[in-house]
Amino acid sequence: MSIIKLTCVCLLLTAAATIFTIAFGTEQAAKPGMELCKHQYALCTSALCIPQPGDPTKAICFCAVEDGASMASVPCNTIQPSTDANGIRTVYSAFSLEQFKEGKKVLRCPNGTPWTWCLNKRCTVDPSDPKKAICVCDVLRTEEWITLGGNCDTATCTTGYWSGATVNDFNEASAFMMKALSLKESPVKWCPGANP
Repeated sequence: MSIIKLTCVCLLLTAAATIFTIAFGTEQAAKPGMELCKHQYALCTSALCIPQPGDPTKAICFCAVEDGASMASVPCNTIQPSTDANGIRTVYSAFSLEQFKEGKKVLRCPNGTPWTWCLNKRCTVDPSDPKKAICVCDVLRTEEWITLGGNCDTATCTTGYWSGATVNDFNEASAFMMKALSLKESPVKWCPGANP
């Protein structure tokens, strides 16, 4: 086989692999970059969730609707809010530091307790309350994790399915938002005994 033909075959295989990855995704993909988005989004940093009936890997989470700067790990144009012909509003879950303004603090929970991962998830704005959104998130039981829910009560780590993140992901996202918003002082507050 000539070098030209071999090169063409390699390029075709690479293109096919790329198309497959885009179409079907991959769990082994490298960690995506962080993007600063400026639009309406669902904020689930303190959201309480319940397991979805019939699917223990998913949970239904009750999140806040916010406008402004937030962080996503996918391109901002892929998570733009929209309203369909029936008036149903769709937003996507993103991360921001907004709830620290309300006095919320970071609760640390141990490995093995249930929590939910909501970043970039599609959500429906509650038609009866435009400040609330309902999101379907992934249930996890791996790694130590944090949430802004639970009111600093570690007993809630085992009873509530809180929207959360790993400590490392939370610290990276917080540092990204501080830099993006040119904040000189971190608004992050930790529950007593929870500081990393």
